[in-house]
Amino acid sequence: GEVEYEYAGERFFRPTSLGGLLQLLERFPDGRLIAGATELGLDISKRFKKFPTLISVEGVPELKELRCTESEWRIGAAVTLTQIEEQMADEFPALADMLRVFGSRQIRNRATMGGNLVTASPIGDSAPVLLALDASVVLVSLRPGTDGTPGALSGRTLPIDEFFVAYRKTALRPGEILKTIIVPRFAQNDVTRKCAWYKVSKRREMDISTVAACFTVDLDADGVVRHARLAYGGVAAMPARARKTEQALLGQQWCEEAVSEVLPLLQSEFTPISDVRGSAEYRRALITGLFEKFCSGVGDEETRLTSLPGSQ
Repeated sequence: GEVEYEYAGERFFRPTSLGGLLQLLERFPDGRLIAGATELGLDISKRFKKFPTLISVEGVPELKELRCTESEWRIGAAVTLTQIEEQMADEFPALADMLRVFGSRQIRNRATMGGNLVTASPIGDSAPVLLALDASVVLVSLRPGTDGTPGALSGRTLPIDEFFVAYRKTALRPGEILKTIIVPRFAQNDVTRKCAWYKVSKRREMDISTVAACFTVDLDADGVVRHARLAYGGVAAMPARARKTEQALLGQQWCEEAVSEVLPLLQSEFTPISDVRGSAEYRRALITGLFEKFCSGVGDEETRLTSLPGSQ
C-alpha cells in the first residue's frame, strides 16, 4: 500500500499510482526518485549525500510492467534487470550478454533499467545496447490542472539517442519521469541480423566498463548492409552512436574491405578522455578494435567479456 513517513526533517513516500507519483514530484521538485536504490546507496555510503525527500517508484504498477506485442517490448522503468534477463534474453542475445555481467545477481534483483538510464552515465552498460537496438523512451508528466485540480497525464516518446543530451544530463524536464522503455522486435523480412555486445573492463565481472560497445548490422540476401548501428559507452561525455560510420556502411558489401575503409572514419568520430580506467589512446584503439572483432565474427563469450591486450 501507500506509505508516507517523516522523521527528523526527512520524508519518504511510496505512492501507488502514476498520478500520485507525479503529484508528489510537483509538491517536492527536489525529491529524489528511487527504484532499486543501488546508485542511491553509493551516494549515501560513499559520497555522504543527504536526501531530505525520497519518493519510491516501486508501488506504481505501470512502472513495474514488462510486456511484449507483435512489434515491440515495453519495459516499465522500474522493472528489475533480473526480470528483463528472464523474459528477453532469448530474443536479444546482446542484451543477455550485457546483463550477465551487470553487477552481481543481488544487484540485478534490485537495479532497474530505467534507473541505469536516468543516471545518464557515459559508461552505463544499458545505453549502448538500447542505442544499437533502436529503443525509445516514453516520458510522462502532469499537465497543469484548472482551479487547483490535479492535472491530466501528458506523455511524449523520444528515440533513445535523443534522451542523452550532455554529460550526465537527460532530456527529462522538471516534473517529468521516464515511464517506459520500448525495444522494437526484429522482423526478419529476408534480412540477416548480426548483433553483439562487448565490454572491456579490468575485471571480468562486477566492474565498471572502460569501454562498452554494441553493434547491429542487418544484411540482405546478397550480403549488403541495409541497416547499421554502432553504439559506444566510455568514449564520449555520454553514450553515443558512430553515425557517420553507420551511414558509410549502408549499401556496402559486408566484407573486410568495406570495414577497413570505414575504420579511419570511425576513429575520428569520438575524442575519448583519459581517466583511472584507461588512457585516451587505449580507448581510441578499442573503438576500432572492438568493431574489427565484431566484423571478423569473433563472438564467443570469453572474447567479448575480457580486456584486449595493452590495457592501461
